[in-house]
Amino acid sequence: MDLQQLRYFVTVAEVENITLAAHTLRVAQSAVSRQIRLLEEELGAVLLQRAGRGVKLTETGERLRHRASDLIRQADDIRADIRNRGSAPSGILRIGANPSLGDLVFPPLAKSYTAAYPKVRLHLVTDMTMHIQEALRKGSLDCAVVAFPDRDPSMTVQRVAGERIQLISHRTHDLGWGPVCTVKQLASVPLLLPGLPHRERLGYERLAAAKGHTLQCRMEADSLSVLRDLAQMGLGHLLLPSTAAVKLTEEGDWTSRVVKGFQLERYLVWHAERPITDAMNGFMKILTAEVALLIKRRILQ
Repeated sequence: MDLQQLRYFVTVAEVENITLAAHTLRVAQSAVSRQIRLLEEELGAVLLQRAGRGVKLTETGERLRHRASDLIRQADDIRADIRNRGSAPSGILRIGANPSLGDLVFPPLAKSYTAAYPKVRLHLVTDMTMHIQEALRKGSLDCAVVAFPDRDPSMTVQRVAGERIQLISHRTHDLGWGPVCTVKQLASVPLLLPGLPHRERLGYERLAAAKGHTLQCRMEADSLSVLRDLAQMGLGHLLLPSTAAVKLTEEGDWTSRVVKGFQLERYLVWHAERPITDAMNGFMKILTAEVALLIKRRILQ
């Protein structure tokens, strides 16, 4: 068993197709098939089974994929660390964030980061916290900025900033309240919220419960654009963190009001057992600068 075999296997596992894996790896399909066969013979186990035009992992294959992904990431980290000693960071840096923050922060952050570290290629991912943290555990992300992270001893968590939560209404269906509302008022209106187990949704429910109230969820959707369309039709109101609210209210068709006592915290998260590379250190510095600008604009706290 060697790293090349494991890399071939993990690529096949990710795309679930040997032909596509060969194209991704830029090798012949026969070479990939041969290495997978040799790996199965050495381990004495079937790792893949055919499924239509592709392949699926067996239970043993799934177990190997997790272990192999960690080994490949460690090997890549060692290679990058040694090569980058005394030189500019290079390679790929994979960063995750919740969509509400990532949509606002990633573009200016990427511009600043690329100017400072031109040899590093960024891979930016926006997703729910539970999926982001799973990607961190698997090693497919290097670090992420999320709200309401899991309590996981394998993760290092560092607070980045606080963020107010706002009640958003379309101007044609505005509630006529002032710039601030109470949790009691919030609990009296129909809300359009992401579906459970979305971490921000869970966080909102817990914040309301802590103040003795229950939110009225009228409809659920995991897409902000869908939620926005529903609100525009007058089917309910949106509950969004400031980073998401600011882009919406800038359009002029929406009104916002801060929910008193409602705030979430953003955290920088990375795997505790993986080294912080120079590329990650650079990202953390630039993230700090971008957060400072958002605090100055009173979007973050």
